[in-house]
Amino acid sequence: MNHVFTFLEQRLMPPLNKVANLRFIRAIMQAGVITVPFTIVGSIFLIINNLPQIIPPLASFFEQTILKFSPLYNVATTMSIGSIALFYCLATAYYLTDIYRKEEKLQLSSFVGAILGLFAFLMTIIQVDISDSGAQLLQTTGETAIIYNGVALGSWVTRFSGVGIFIGILTAVLATQVYRFCVKKKITIQMPAGVPDGVSKAFASLIPAIIIAFLMILINGCLAVFHTDLHGLLSKPFEFVKDLTGSWLGIIVIMLLIHLLWAVGVHGTAVIKNSFINPILLVALTENIDGATNIFAGDFVNMYIFIGGAGSTLGLVLLMLFRAKSQQLKVLGKAAILPGLFNINEPVIFGAPIVYNPYLIIPFIVTPLINVTIAYFATSFGFVAKVITGIPWISPVGIGAFLGTGGDFRGILIAILNLLISVVCYYPFFRMYDSKLFAEQQANEAEATLHDQ
Repeated sequence: MNHVFTFLEQRLMPPLNKVANLRFIRAIMQAGVITVPFTIVGSIFLIINNLPQIIPPLASFFEQTILKFSPLYNVATTMSIGSIALFYCLATAYYLTDIYRKEEKLQLSSFVGAILGLFAFLMTIIQVDISDSGAQLLQTTGETAIIYNGVALGSWVTRFSGVGIFIGILTAVLATQVYRFCVKKKITIQMPAGVPDGVSKAFASLIPAIIIAFLMILINGCLAVFHTDLHGLLSKPFEFVKDLTGSWLGIIVIMLLIHLLWAVGVHGTAVIKNSFINPILLVALTENIDGATNIFAGDFVNMYIFIGGAGSTLGLVLLMLFRAKSQQLKVLGKAAILPGLFNINEPVIFGAPIVYNPYLIIPFIVTPLINVTIAYFATSFGFVAKVITGIPWISPVGIGAFLGTGGDFRGILIAILNLLISVVCYYPFFRMYDSKLFAEQQANEAEATLHDQ
């Protein structure tokens, strides 16, 4: 094991540090940490809303008491997790602007940068189509979602949720670069010295805002000619995954794509699993109930692969809880353990963070591939029964596998084995990342002590 750590520290650490020190990567990672309180708040109320599924014997009690007020408290979940892309966009633009301000000694306002980033992102929300008759706002109706005046609506604005994170990051970086360029080239409105600072900053942002507006209109217009937009481009390349669910290799490809998307800030679960795979899994489950032998069916993913959520992050949370030296990961482990037990891992994905984090991306991608291989062949060789029962996706590790297989205790063993494997896979990378954070913590404490003296 020492040889492994030596190799990682000498060979892997230097390039990882270079990537981690890129300005936009640092900004995105800081943005992820800022979103933690919102994801934890949303997770708490999400768990409350699913109590009947977590404790079935008390379902009627919950439905007659606390769930009667769910429309009231669900607002907290909607405005936290359901608006995560907004927070990510604002924070990324804020921190990236702040980095440029400090390191390049530019007269930039972090607040202005954040507002410009949000402005650019909001211009991607409206869906417009261009045809021979001109431009039109999209209008559609459905049972669970609609598009009204170009805005996709479910329980809330769809693109404000996790599916919009990547575009939020992209527009934040774009807006910040436009703002930085304008300030460096002095393409701003300069106010006299006696003008209040707030007014001066407002007018300094006018020209960057105009440029951003025209740039986003140009991008949206070009894509609208092809009947799509920035958000639509994300799902188009992945429509082929519908044909991959019948084999081990196909499922490996699906899991790989989901987690590669997560790693760069795209909600891979929503883009691929929820959009394309879930309907197929439901059909396969129905066939299994009638006697078929589909391996990839029902909640196979949440039973064996997403242990603690995408990336099988419960193992990482346990390491944070019991092995972390850095204060950041210690606190995060305590905050993320309860949601993690119910397969809710936004706090750790955005709080560690895992998004754009070169230290944790590798185990985040690799661990699910190992887990799916074990579960697939264990089911294929008859070691564990096939999925024949639908289960809540928030079922804790082992319980979901037991219920989903119709009460096969061996399903618990497979789930626990995959959890242990996730701990092993994450450990060397967790140790490197935790050591880096601990060193930074000690340096900051030493600097603070010196400053106090």
